[in-house]
Amino acid sequence: MTEDQLLTDVLDLAMIAGWRVCHFRPARTNKGWRTLVQGHPGWPDLAMVKGERFLVAELKSRNGVTTLEQTYWLRDLLRAGVEVHVWRPADWDLGTIAEALGCAGGVIPHREEG
Repeated sequence: MTEDQLLTDVLDLAMIAGWRVCHFRPARTNKGWRTLVQGHPGWPDLAMVKGERFLVAELKSRNGVTTLEQTYWLRDLLRAGVEVHVWRPADWDLGTIAEALGCAGGVIPHREEG
């Protein structure tokens, strides 16, 4: 499962489960990939709210690591009382993401590729 597949699956599951979700999609420019944001770089991939819960999630490939800027955001959001996650494909397979989003039934199968 790629990071993009994980993103699609998490977005779908979150919306089905009733979360309000925000993701800023980068775009390719003649200078490479850019996400138009003012302020500090490194904002998490997903911001979600449901009821009184607000959580952010940084999505990574199996071996991906957060950048220094991402680490600062996650640290500061956690200090501010925000629920913070770093999710990888294994978290999808183990049901960790479904559990965090309040979905009953444990492991949610991911889409077949192709």
